[in-house]
Amino acid sequence: MSKIIAIMLLLCCGMMLFGCADDNGRRKAEQQKTIVVTDSVGRKVELPYPLERVAVCNVYNAELITAVGAIDKIVGVDNYIFKDQSGFKNRFNEAQVFGISQNAMNYEKLAELAPQAVIITGEGTWRDAQEMLDRFGIKVIVINSYYTDQFADNCRLIGRIFGREEQAEELVNYFNDKLAYIQKQLQGVPRRSLYFEYRTLGKTAVPGDYFYKMVEYSGADNIFAAAKGSQVDQEAIIEKDPQYIVKVADANAYSSYQPPTIEEEKAIKKELVLRSGWAGIDAVRNDRILLLSHYLHGGASKLVGTIYIAKFLYPEYLPELHPEEVFKTWLEKYQQLHYIKGHAYPELY
Repeated sequence: MSKIIAIMLLLCCGMMLFGCADDNGRRKAEQQKTIVVTDSVGRKVELPYPLERVAVCNVYNAELITAVGAIDKIVGVDNYIFKDQSGFKNRFNEAQVFGISQNAMNYEKLAELAPQAVIITGEGTWRDAQEMLDRFGIKVIVINSYYTDQFADNCRLIGRIFGREEQAEELVNYFNDKLAYIQKQLQGVPRRSLYFEYRTLGKTAVPGDYFYKMVEYSGADNIFAAAKGSQVDQEAIIEKDPQYIVKVADANAYSSYQPPTIEEEKAIKKELVLRSGWAGIDAVRNDRILLLSHYLHGGASKLVGTIYIAKFLYPEYLPELHPEEVFKTWLEKYQQLHYIKGHAYPELY
């Protein structure tokens, strides 16, 4: 009888040990769960799911990661992200900086930071980064968050890799609703001509560049939509005589959560209207000039910029579009920042 009891006890112990091993195996399998995603350049990338540690290049990428509630997963940043301390609530320190930009990454520093993946843009060096980081077991994900027409896809991709799908979809729906309203209200409305300027004289929006879709989605008649290059002559601007002018940032201004002062805005506008030959331009004669800070125009892959431009051009057709309220929501809800005025001159409500 005692032998039978001993055998039964051994069997029970064995089953318990097997059960513990099975539980450990399940937990390990869950910890090692992976997904395959398609990034902005069409690459299939297998990743741990959800990502818990990432390094990030480009402010636009960092802002969308913040917007879906995953900023706490960022363990490394480029210098452009690091420089806007107030825009990221002093979250990042110098020890987390792995390079000036993705064109000058310190791969040894990245290995030291030990992210599971590095999120970069499709500009230039992603192939080199892929080759160099593969030896450290670090994945490379290309996400072009600066392209306005890729906003929805990029939000969903970012939501997927961090397990924040619901938050990403809510973000997409919020801005898609604004775009749908603009499109609906402007159906059949004659387009108003616009000269868009980025930082310096003649730097404008043309097909394929970073700003073109931002302007196009606003319903503007972009006077340089057919230009072959993004740098145009001053004479061409005067000749085309735009009804409206939108300028983003001064040549020496960095993207910053802290807005320009009113004196700085007035100085930018004064320089613009006093340019040789500009006094006769329709937009100048009728004071139809909008200045946007670099920080504001770039919100939500430049959709915040789109909304301001649309309201500026067509206020009577867009009574339910409130740009300053959208910017406030972008700051408070999606960037966890206090709303701050002064990023648009004049402000549009």
